[in-house]
Amino acid sequence: MEIEEDSMLKMMGRVIGVMVLGVSLLLSWEFDHKVKLDESGFWGAHYDIPKIATVGIVATALYEGTESRFGRTSWKSLDAGIMSQLIAEIAKRGTGRLRPRDSDSSSEWFSGGKSFFSGHVSGMTALVTPYILEYQEESPWVHLLWAFPLHQMGGRLKAQAHWQSDVLIGALVGFASGYWAYKRETPLLLYFDSDKVMVGLKHHF
Repeated sequence: MEIEEDSMLKMMGRVIGVMVLGVSLLLSWEFDHKVKLDESGFWGAHYDIPKIATVGIVATALYEGTESRFGRTSWKSLDAGIMSQLIAEIAKRGTGRLRPRDSDSSSEWFSGGKSFFSGHVSGMTALVTPYILEYQEESPWVHLLWAFPLHQMGGRLKAQAHWQSDVLIGALVGFASGYWAYKRETPLLLYFDSDKVMVGLKHHF
């Protein structure tokens, strides 16, 4: 228990370090700029994809349980998604950065905004990372899943919901969350269960 807590604190410290370093570098390069608004068609789908993916992964985790490889990976994916969203919410409240739709300047920090960093991008990256790490050796095609967070990055920029540094840092935090969840033996969602096992619904019918 103590070792796992130390491990979690170290991981969060590294994530925060990457965030601070990344933002400082990006801002020094004047990387951020507002993108022309476009929420139609292909880009507009970025609102629904994370919801559909989350529902699908929850259903898979419950159906498979932890007795199958795919089921365990699905539970780890959910762990990663939750961790990334917790970090994103803390960052949003702590930095208060205004979104591009609310400001022409990317330097409006501590102004009550929620631009930094993208929860959509971090969440989607976190969800797909455990699957990619688990299956990449035998199925290189699994790397196509990176298309989902890339789509989120483009969609959030096109919606003027985030600056470029917001989506980039979101992707880094999402990957870190996914890697952390993948390396855990027991999914965090089941850690406090006495058996630390979830029997899939498919075994009940």
